[in-house]
Amino acid sequence: MDDQDQDQDKVWSDTVRRETKPEQGESPHPAVHPALRPAPPRVHAGRSAGRNARIQLGVIIALAVAGLVLVWIVGVTFVQWRAQQAAQETLRLNQEAQRQAQAQVEQMEREALTRKAQLEAEQQRQEEKRIKVFAEEQRAAEAARRAEVETADRREKAWARFYRPPPHCESSATMECTNRYIRAKRVFDEKWARGEL
Repeated sequence: MDDQDQDQDKVWSDTVRRETKPEQGESPHPAVHPALRPAPPRVHAGRSAGRNARIQLGVIIALAVAGLVLVWIVGVTFVQWRAQQAAQETLRLNQEAQRQAQAQVEQMEREALTRKAQLEAEQQRQEEKRIKVFAEEQRAAEAARRAEVETADRREKAWARFYRPPPHCESSATMECTNRYIRAKRVFDEKWARGEL
């Protein structure tokens, strides 16, 4: 069958060659009317078409598989990229939250230090005020004691100037001397109270 196919191919190629190259001169075979020409063998064309169809199907399948692999790679890459973006966003949010928490802690520490300083200043003012009041009370008490001592001393001196017992009352304490002393003391106290002495 192969020999027969080759013979038919040869006849066919000669015919085609004759028809495609008329300027080469006279052909070894006489010219055949186109209607009388034999038809090309269909067996050979069918095998070739089947082979071509199988090759085309293989190419299509290979292209489809390559397309699916490419889509899968793009999908995996996109998912990885999205996961990386989400991780970076989470990291950024965590860092921002840490910065805010740190800022709040620092703010609270500053406020605590400010309150502590204010409390210490207030305590210092209160202590200074207590010391000042105590010192004023001490000065006032000391001034009152001095005034009292001075008043007593002046009164004693004023009494010594105001009352001189008679000579006979200095050595004996009679009723007359005692009454004289009491009367003089009353008069002295009245004048002292009025500020006449």
